[in-house]
Amino acid sequence: MKKIGLISVLVMLAGLAWYAIAGAKTASTDADTVAVDNGQQELIVVTPWELTSADPSKSGFIFQRLQIAETLVDAKQNAELQPMLAQSWSANENGDVWTFVLSDGVKFHDGSPLTADDVVKSLQVALSKPTALESAAISQMKAIDSKTVEITLDKPLMSFPAYLAHATSIILASSSFDENNEITQLIGTGPYYVTKFEPPQKIEQKAFADYWGEKAKIQDITYLANSRSETRTLLAQSKPNYLVFTLDSASLTRLKQDPNLQVQSKSLARTIEYKVNADNPFFSDVRVRKALSDAIDRQGIAQSVMHAGDAAATQILPPIFKDWQIKTQSKQPAPQTIKQRLLDAGFSADSDGMLQKDGKPFKFTLRTFSDRPELPIIATALQAQWKKIGVDVDVSVGNFSEIPSGHQDGTLEMGLYARNYGMTPDPVGSLVEDFDPQGSDWGVMNWQNPELTERLLTLETTKGNDVATKQRVSQIIFDERPIVPVVYYQQNAAAHKSLKGLEIDGLERNFYLNKLSW
Repeated sequence: MKKIGLISVLVMLAGLAWYAIAGAKTASTDADTVAVDNGQQELIVVTPWELTSADPSKSGFIFQRLQIAETLVDAKQNAELQPMLAQSWSANENGDVWTFVLSDGVKFHDGSPLTADDVVKSLQVALSKPTALESAAISQMKAIDSKTVEITLDKPLMSFPAYLAHATSIILASSSFDENNEITQLIGTGPYYVTKFEPPQKIEQKAFADYWGEKAKIQDITYLANSRSETRTLLAQSKPNYLVFTLDSASLTRLKQDPNLQVQSKSLARTIEYKVNADNPFFSDVRVRKALSDAIDRQGIAQSVMHAGDAAATQILPPIFKDWQIKTQSKQPAPQTIKQRLLDAGFSADSDGMLQKDGKPFKFTLRTFSDRPELPIIATALQAQWKKIGVDVDVSVGNFSEIPSGHQDGTLEMGLYARNYGMTPDPVGSLVEDFDPQGSDWGVMNWQNPELTERLLTLETTKGNDVATKQRVSQIIFDERPIVPVVYYQQNAAAHKSLKGLEIDGLERNFYLNKLSW
């Protein structure tokens, strides 16, 4: 019996060895096949962002990144504006009348030519909805001829072309809209057209043969929305035709160890920051706002969470906006020194060392959301770091909408989020919106500064590049800290090594799908 058992074991081991060799051979063959024979293989793009609607005011940023639709104005990676559907633009002396000349040879996906009437129609619909154009003070838009659009503003706005680069300003064919200006079909001008639209998770698209620019090499692309970072990581490793964006730090480390994958990371024009309700008795005091900011170990968060030592953010605008940068000192926090500053500001410490004032504990709720996987981790890090100075923080991880809704109903105490300052490549528009004296869903809450408002108005209405005023705006925000930067956001993408031409857009406007090939 023992002899039979030994023979059985040997046979089994031999079988396993053969299986391992065969498996390795198959894997090698599959990899070679991917690299050589998949010229027409479908690409599947996976991100966390659901398709809430066909309306560009809600999902335009996805349509823009997937290159289904395009804007009049585009931007280079250094945030410099460049032509797109408009080959040129100019303004009158006052900066309140702008003329845009359309590019030649542009066709919509239904074969019709791009005309000034189409542009006016799309922009009029965008203006009627909550979009960036709301802040542009547009009074009239008209087609001068088939290739020329004239837009008149209520006031001078020198950064106006940047508003037309915003994702909500994408241009669709007039036939895309019904009589109520609702989208019935997405007919854009990009290198890909939609073949199937299945919100909230899926878009299927195909290369547009008559695209006016660089034509797509990969013919078929499917977009999938998946909110779980762990699932996106598994998809990146499951098949060679997945391109996955927005990965958490643990997943990033794991994927970098996979020899079949390429993993890219890049700093974006997006800042992870928190806003405070300045009506809160604690946050109304700038000394408290500064103490909380100074207690943050930004370098530690940058390295441990973002895996990028240069991601620590001491000022609100990322380095891509070089004219706005000011000199700031990056210091390691000294909790006891900072706590003493709060004691000097009128706080007292209880028997556990936690701060209180006027009989109320220094305690508040920090709201954030999990759509961006770094946010809950950073919120927990802030909670631990502020506890060292005697501040008690509850972290609430909810839906994306809870910060703006809390702003509107006044219940928000502090919100942590990632703010994209590159959607309008000139950040003046974003800053005007965020620091409006009346407040903003993703901007200040119950806080205003007359000098800041005046400086932003100057930048809006004055020709030329006024670097001194830009830097003064940055300085006021840094000194007052109604919104506090923590780290600059890093985008991560993973794909099989057989995918060529992968590039991350620092302004988050484009996946550059038409540049990809197998």
